[in-house]
Amino acid sequence: MSSPDESIPSVAPAANEACEQASDHRADGAQLALPNKPLTAKELEILHWATEGKTVWEISRIRCVSQATVKFHLRNIYCKLRVNNRVQAVSEAIKRGLCR
Repeated sequence: MSSPDESIPSVAPAANEACEQASDHRADGAQLALPNKPLTAKELEILHWATEGKTVWEISRIRCVSQATVKFHLRNIYCKLRVNNRVQAVSEAIKRGLCR
């Protein structure tokens, strides 16, 4: 019997590929520059709460939005900061002076 970790594929490579493709050109010639765009006010607020250790559920309650909305903003943050997870995002935000 295989271990549980062997049966679950990693999503990090797919997420990185999606971010890289988003920073490339679209089929119609327009450029998607998500990683080069600055964080929005909503993304900065969510990043602030993430640095405070709040969960997705807690942030959704604070902002009066769904958990899916918080996850959407977190994924955009990860792409824009070129990171793979929340810990890396918080670390990168602190390095860039976006959060304390």
